[in-house]
Amino acid sequence: MKKEIIKIIKEAEKKHKIKVVWAIESGSRAWGFASEDSDYDLRCIHIGKLDDYLGLLPSPQQVNLTTEVLDLESWDIRKFAELTLKSNPQIAEWLRSPIVYIDSPIRKQLKKYFDEGCSLEFLRQHYIRMAKQNYHKYMRIGMSYSCKKYLYVLRGIACAIYIEKEKKLPPLPYKEVIEYLPDYACRFFERCVSQKNTTEKAEILTDERVSQFIEKSLNQNFDKVDTRFKKTEELNKYLIRILKKT
Repeated sequence: MKKEIIKIIKEAEKKHKIKVVWAIESGSRAWGFASEDSDYDLRCIHIGKLDDYLGLLPSPQQVNLTTEVLDLESWDIRKFAELTLKSNPQIAEWLRSPIVYIDSPIRKQLKKYFDEGCSLEFLRQHYIRMAKQNYHKYMRIGMSYSCKKYLYVLRGIACAIYIEKEKKLPPLPYKEVIEYLPDYACRFFERCVSQKNTTEKAEILTDERVSQFIEKSLNQNFDKVDTRFKKTEELNKYLIRILKKT
């Protein structure tokens, strides 16, 4: 599959006159609970030529290409940096992906700035909000639900607890974060993973204790959080250096 991934990256580079500097896997494959029929969610960062940033015809901020089994989304490095200043949750996950197709020292440096400058509380609240959104939209009434949605909800809660306890961003592989859930919720999570292995459409019977835990975890109010990025000047200088080298 990696050959197909590199091929579509080359197609994107040629079509949009960009250079992909790093590319990773996002979503369920990076989390460790992909199904046999899961798509590949390829996420990239690209850079254009310096003249593109100075002239009237800039390189695209975002590039998308899809095949039957692969979804490529690439962001321009300036867009990536701008969203970094907002402690964007997608960036937090992209920088932590354990599946890397194309690597670069740029990824390591951007991760360093993000980790040192982001708002952990903003990201903790994000995981809870996303879990709540999935729970209220897809669950709550019925005898069985999608294993996939259960995994999204419970992983979000686990990540929030991880941030609260460890004071740092959680790793992506699910086994490294679900240990922060109660034992019965961990066992339920693993059953969901096992049933989802063969198909994205797998369902599982509800568990009353797990449902009570979810509702209790999601029933919280948030104070207004300071989202100011702590490494703005350093990130700006680094971005300028990178663009001048292109």
